[in-house]
Amino acid sequence: MMKVCIISRGDLPLFPPTQGASVKLFYTMKTLSELGIKVYFVTAENEYYFEVWKGKFKKKNFPSSIAKTPIQEYHKALLFRLGIPNDIFVLYHPLINFKLWFKLLYVVLKEKIDLIQAEFTAFGLPAIFIKLLTHKPVVLVEHNVESFQLPEVTKLNKKGEMVVKLTEKLACNLSDRVIVMCKEEKKKLCRIGVKKEKIVIIPHGVDLKLYKNLNPKKIRKKYKLKFPTLVFHGTFSYKPNYDAIKRIAEEILPKLRKRGIKVKVLAIGNFPPKDIKAEEIIFTGPVKNLPDYIAAGDIAIVPIEAGGGIRMKILEYFAAKKPVISTPKGIEGIPAKNGREAIIANIEEFPKQIVRLIKSKKLRKKLEENAFKFVQSYDWKNICQEYVKVYKELLKFKSSY
Repeated sequence: MMKVCIISRGDLPLFPPTQGASVKLFYTMKTLSELGIKVYFVTAENEYYFEVWKGKFKKKNFPSSIAKTPIQEYHKALLFRLGIPNDIFVLYHPLINFKLWFKLLYVVLKEKIDLIQAEFTAFGLPAIFIKLLTHKPVVLVEHNVESFQLPEVTKLNKKGEMVVKLTEKLACNLSDRVIVMCKEEKKKLCRIGVKKEKIVIIPHGVDLKLYKNLNPKKIRKKYKLKFPTLVFHGTFSYKPNYDAIKRIAEEILPKLRKRGIKVKVLAIGNFPPKDIKAEEIIFTGPVKNLPDYIAAGDIAIVPIEAGGGIRMKILEYFAAKKPVISTPKGIEGIPAKNGREAIIANIEEFPKQIVRLIKSKKLRKKLEENAFKFVQSYDWKNICQEYVKVYKELLKFKSSY
């Protein structure tokens, strides 16, 4: 039996997963375990680690000497001096949080791990350190190419940009394989000096089982939703999502009002902003049954202009059979065709395209059917089988010595 240890962020909600990154982590671990891989999950924040097998998550205790490894204020202070602002310290504390390194070493030795997988760039550093001690291969999963993405979503000074770029280049080149979500992300890594031979493209996925037998009636009744209801979801503390809902409130809705079009906007997700107010927008906060909430909308809109990786929300809208209007940036990395699986337009064109969809049931139906057909290959089982291929290749290569 192959054993894989994943090291990543412990601040992400897993039960249930309510953010894009937590959805990715949860379904990667769950699905790999259902494919016959025993998975272990290590974080700094938790006093335990998880063993994941056959889809079940079981807590296992660390020795008391290393169990408590909270992120301390001095970690933040040191990172700040390195140019890493506090809003992204959770991504970079592994650079200096050495108790996390010992946690990973403990699990690798105790559970006789075959391969280490780091999710997010800086988590690759403790994984590489353990690789030097144990000769276990390392797979680094880049949720975004941070050298390009972080300057768009936070305030990085020149020192911070240099630290991010050096960390990414080092972590990628010392890992055995680097997984990115799309071709665009691979090109970006090559531009900062990562060897293209190491890079494998495996996109995020979607759990298609969750999108069967959807029941949006209670939600539509609860919020008094009528056609047309627009839907958008995400974590609103994340700047690209915040900026998107702000543009919906300040640019898209006023233009629809001028056209005499009355809509509601179902805005689903954590940290709803208090400074954005429009009578059409309903902020739900975090929800447990996200597919039903998406199904309660009529048209999904993705007015995103920054960030990186694959927008899992696009795949979720496709799975829920919602017609999608997205910016080119919002659908980046997903090879959908404009007018076939989605409408791809600049934000300035959103009101016009929304009206177009409202008036054409035929076009909505066409987009829904094509998008649903398109998303079938993105089921998590298919995605995780690609991960297993990478693992087997590395472990076969290792055993050949």
